[in-house]
Amino acid sequence: MATAFSPQERERIRESLLDAALKSAASQGMRHATVDELAREAGISKGAFYRFYQSKEHLFLSMLERTHEEMYGSAEKVLAERTDLPLRERTMQAILEVFRVAETYNLIPFIREEVPLLLRRLPDDVVNAHYITDDERIKRLILKAGARLTTSMETACITVRMLMMSISFRQDVGAGFEEALRLMVEGACDRVLA
Repeated sequence: MATAFSPQERERIRESLLDAALKSAASQGMRHATVDELAREAGISKGAFYRFYQSKEHLFLSMLERTHEEMYGSAEKVLAERTDLPLRERTMQAILEVFRVAETYNLIPFIREEVPLLLRRLPDDVVNAHYITDDERIKRLILKAGARLTTSMETACITVRMLMMSISFRQDVGAGFEEALRLMVEGACDRVLA
């Protein structure tokens, strides 16, 4: 007979599973992760795993959404709190904040290489109900900031995503990466913001 988890245990286990997925995404990716490993990392049995998520893909989608919430939530916070700065400066800081959080979790390779597979493996209704694209999140931030663009919204979103992908080249670039990234973000803001 299955053991019933208290609400506190359920929350702790759910957080542990999300942390296990995050760790796996950053180290080995979703493809190589197994339900057994994820459950063991969270301190539960494989059978108990399925009381929380239907599949490892469902877990990785939840982990991705939690991380996206943190990434874009931190940018939203910068936009809301730093009203002492001109919009261009706030926007630059918000973009750099998204990058800082993304880099903290080392998820750019996962986002670039495995998220398309993840989204294909899940039913459309699950994806539509639980996944907000980077483009949609970027668009929401632009609209919330009240920024006027010199280009299309689509181009602005692509520009931010391309800048975000540059994080994966930090090791190749070396010591000058931070300064170069700041220059690219500044140049993008100069060209995209009216």
